[in-house]
Amino acid sequence: MTTSEQIEKFKNYSLEEQYELFLFGNQVVHPPAIYLSRPFAEQGSSIIPFLKAKIEATDKEVTIRDIVTVFSELARLKLYNFSKDPELMGLLKRKENNMSGIWKETTLKMISEMEQ
Repeated sequence: MTTSEQIEKFKNYSLEEQYELFLFGNQVVHPPAIYLSRPFAEQGSSIIPFLKAKIEATDKEVTIRDIVTVFSELARLKLYNFSKDPELMGLLKRKENNMSGIWKETTLKMISEMEQ
């Protein structure tokens, strides 16, 4: 399938299925399917509670990176104002602070950009 076809098909899946496909596409498939962050984020603030629960439940650094990528896209699209959600930002910072691998710097950069 073309990228456009993948994106259109992606939109028809449930939120849980989109999440699983997004992680698989970024953690297993090469090159990564980073482009799926946009249609995921385009759902707006309705996905915040779902992704917040997912990030609270994991310590897997690559998964934290991927969830922050979607949050970052939400901020970039101006679909959620993270500066008005100190609880979520505190959670993201705690998760990033506990990271020690290669994705720590990337994750920190995305979180910093979300605060602006």
